[in-house]
Amino acid sequence: MTEAEMKYNSRRRVTGSVSRMFQAASGLFLIFFVGVHLYVAHIDFGHPIQFFNQVIQNMHNPWWLAFFIVFVWVISYHAVNGLGGILKDLNMSQKAKGYLNYALVALYFVTVVYGTILAVLVARIAVPA
Repeated sequence: MTEAEMKYNSRRRVTGSVSRMFQAASGLFLIFFVGVHLYVAHIDFGHPIQFFNQVIQNMHNPWWLAFFIVFVWVISYHAVNGLGGILKDLNMSQKAKGYLNYALVALYFVTVVYGTILAVLVARIAVPA
């Protein structure tokens, strides 16, 4: 093996380890986020219209808005990174894996931009009386 190949394999191993570490950390954050969501959304089994009004009121609170945006970013990272890990286990060329990386990064950015814009737009809806 040449020195360039050894450097590439070493860098790939480190990148893979960091990716797995972030995947595990994002999974732990998701347990927290899902727990909060389940508590807030499903413990009080009120009327659906009242629930909608409460969601709109919560989104006007900057802390809840930030919570939702961070949730969207973390869940998007976890999903795209997991999908990438599964797809990269397939027997594909390095060139195909490179294109896959670009596609996954694009998917991540489209998802977080859409989720962030959606959260901000929902936060601007007038609170029903």
